[in-house]
Amino acid sequence: MNDKKRILFLEFHQESNTFNPITASAELFLPSLIEGKAAYDPDNGVNFLRTMAAHAAQAVEDAGGEVIPAAFIRSNSSGGRVADEVLQLLMEKLTYYVNTSGSIDGVYAALHGATCTVSEDDACGALLAHVRALVGKDVPIAASFDLHANITPRLLESADIVCGYRTYPHVDQAQTGRRAASLLMRKLAGEPVEMAAVRVSMMIPPAGYTTLEEPFKSLMDRGDALIADGTLLDCSVFAVQPWLDIDCLGSTVIAIAGDAETAKAYAEEQAETLWSIREDCWPELVSIDEVIDHAEAAVSAGEGGAVGKPVLLIDAADSTNGGAVGDSPAVALRLLERGSTLLACMFIKDPAAVRHAFAVGVGNAAEFTVGAGYTPGLPGPLKAVGTVRSLHDGKCRRGSPKDVGLAAVIAFGNLDILVCDEPCASGDPELLRHFGIEPKVYDLVVVKANTSFRATYGQFAGAVYFADTPGAGASNLRLFDWKHIPEGMYPFE
Repeated sequence: MNDKKRILFLEFHQESNTFNPITASAELFLPSLIEGKAAYDPDNGVNFLRTMAAHAAQAVEDAGGEVIPAAFIRSNSSGGRVADEVLQLLMEKLTYYVNTSGSIDGVYAALHGATCTVSEDDACGALLAHVRALVGKDVPIAASFDLHANITPRLLESADIVCGYRTYPHVDQAQTGRRAASLLMRKLAGEPVEMAAVRVSMMIPPAGYTTLEEPFKSLMDRGDALIADGTLLDCSVFAVQPWLDIDCLGSTVIAIAGDAETAKAYAEEQAETLWSIREDCWPELVSIDEVIDHAEAAVSAGEGGAVGKPVLLIDAADSTNGGAVGDSPAVALRLLERGSTLLACMFIKDPAAVRHAFAVGVGNAAEFTVGAGYTPGLPGPLKAVGTVRSLHDGKCRRGSPKDVGLAAVIAFGNLDILVCDEPCASGDPELLRHFGIEPKVYDLVVVKANTSFRATYGQFAGAVYFADTPGAGASNLRLFDWKHIPEGMYPFE
């Protein structure tokens, strides 16, 4: 008789930005869909699975459990609202696997948590409610999330265990999956696992904090210490992704302990600390021109890109990691308008410009129109004569595999722009390197990311400046026309 605890596994992953006007279509998700034995076969190793779920599977097996793979679907990049049919397809797949997999003792879900579809603001909450209805009230559900998840009351009604990344830049995806699955197996073994959640009516821009520096570092270190000394079994702080104009938005702190009273006390303590540091979690923004001035001064002083220390201009407002489009030419426009002699580089999403570059051909010059094709309110587009330096199929094999669609590098004087169909992994210098743009040799590198760049660019970059730029991921949250966020939400009330 098989007495192993049988754990159903699933995944749904996309970080939404409701200010991004482009719907994330089913075509972006379907190539990633994998299910059943094709997803995971213990005799042939892990085939599916992305980092969180793969390590969760190992934790289940280490505890003597059995992984029952259901369905896994994700987008490789953040973006606008997801097409409704993606969530509907996943729900249909899960219904099939729950109904055909025999007895199920527990459920593990690898989710992002800040996911909206066209008609569902709380997609992960809706998904877990669907799973709960399928498996019944007595089957425990554990889920792991991004640190920027929107952990809603509806989601908490369905999930018994919730764990989130504890690092930003995110480098602990594997550990997070293992934490959630290990707690699930502990609960199934009859050990006490009690969770408490505290909702905090606040949102802060991701460019303004990191677990590498104060004040956010001390908040997370406190949680780590409580886990290390055995006071808590787990602790998560979800500083919600802010570019969601929805009425169920909020940050959440979760503590898990062997008793409900301890979990509640420390969830409240961590929530109070999160609230107390809110004013200190904002980036110091400077104008594009100020950053250019600093970079030019650095070059004059012999500290520019030629010696491997580029100035970074952080255009977080157009961060594709944060769900923005990546189509802003704002910095490029100022560089060309000023006639700057800085050797600079960046990327811009513009499929039409890419195809024009392919028609023009490598080594040839033509007038190009680049950027400002999607996001409302951006300056531009950039219109100038450029020379096609190189053409690419967009499959980036440096670092983690990426596919940006067709791509071209176009030189506008001293400014090199990677123009591509679908930019991704915007905080990773390997994205530019693959296409022949080595950031270390440039005076100014425009990085369209919030904090992820610190783990990579931080190893060699010189000065870093957060620019006050427009876009769907602007750090200045007051720039947006909010229509649906809850009353009492910081920083507005």
